[in-house]
Amino acid sequence: MQDIKGKVCFITGGASGIGLGMAQAFAAAGIKVGIADIDETALERAVKTLRAQGGTVLGIRLDVTDAASWQAAATRVEAELGPVDILCNNAGVQQGRMSFDKHLELKDVPRELWKLLFDINVTGIFLGMRTFTPGMIERGRGGHVVNTASMAGFLAPPGLAVYAATKFAAVGLSESAAAELAPHGIGLSILCPGGVQSNLVETTAALRAKLVPTSGGPAEALLTQKLPHVPKMDPRNVGEMVLRAIRNDELYVFTHPEYRPLVEERFATAIDAFADSAEPGYADTPAMLERSRSKIYAAQQARRNNRRSGAE
Repeated sequence: MQDIKGKVCFITGGASGIGLGMAQAFAAAGIKVGIADIDETALERAVKTLRAQGGTVLGIRLDVTDAASWQAAATRVEAELGPVDILCNNAGVQQGRMSFDKHLELKDVPRELWKLLFDINVTGIFLGMRTFTPGMIERGRGGHVVNTASMAGFLAPPGLAVYAATKFAAVGLSESAAAELAPHGIGLSILCPGGVQSNLVETTAALRAKLVPTSGGPAEALLTQKLPHVPKMDPRNVGEMVLRAIRNDELYVFTHPEYRPLVEERFATAIDAFADSAEPGYADTPAMLERSRSKIYAAQQARRNNRRSGAE
C-alpha cells in the first residue's frame, strides 16, 4: 500500500505505548486515524496530543472483547472519518509477575486470568478482523491489517505460558488470515516487538482487578506497579517501522533483531526433530502436503528479494 495519504486507519490500544506510536507515525504521514482504547482518560489525552501535532484523529472507547462494541466503533469511525483502509489490532494484556524477578507460573494461573488474556489478545483480533475486513473486500480497493503479537509469539520462556499461548495463537491466526486476504489485495503484517515503552503493566493491573476474585491463590499478589526502569524502545520508532511494513506489504515486523539467535535456536530444534516416520513406508499424499502449504511465505521472500535487488 504505497498510496497512504488520506487513508483511514483504526488502531486498538491506541491511547498509549505502541498504539500511540503507530498513531503518531500514521498521522504524520497524512493518514486519518481513529484510536480506540478502554481507558477513557488516556484516550482523551492521546487525542489532544495527536491533534496538537496536526493529525486528523478520532477517539473511541472500545472493549475489544465485545462484538457489539466493535460494531458501534466501526459505525462511528466510518461515519466521521470514512471507510477503514488499515486496521491495527494492537490492544493487549500481560500475564503478570509475582515479584520483580519472578513470573506467574502456569500452575498458579486462575481460570479467570487465562480467559482474560485470550479474550483480549486473541478474540479481540478475531472480532476486529471480522468487523472491518468484509468491508475492505467488498470495496475492492485493497487494505492492510496489522496484528500485534510479540516476540512471545515465537519464543516461550518459563513463566509466560498463558501470554505466549495467546501470542502464538495471534501469529497462527494472522498467517492463515493473510493467505485468505491476499487474493483481495489486502496485506497483513504481524508485529512482534521486544521491550517497548508502554503502560501495559498498569493497564493489565486495572483489568485484572475487575476479575471475579480467586480463592486467595498466588495470583492475588501479582505486582501492579511498574517494574524497575530499564531502557526500552521508543514506541514512535516502532510506529515508523510498522508504517514501512504497510507500504512494503511485509508479513513480519521484527523490531528487535537481537532476538534472532533465540528464534533460530527454537526453529533449529524443531527441524532437527524431523527424523524417522512413526510408520516406516507411510507418507501423507502430495495433495495433503500441498494443502498444508501457504503461498504467503514464498510471496514474502520474493518481495524481499525484489527489494534487495532494487537496492543493489
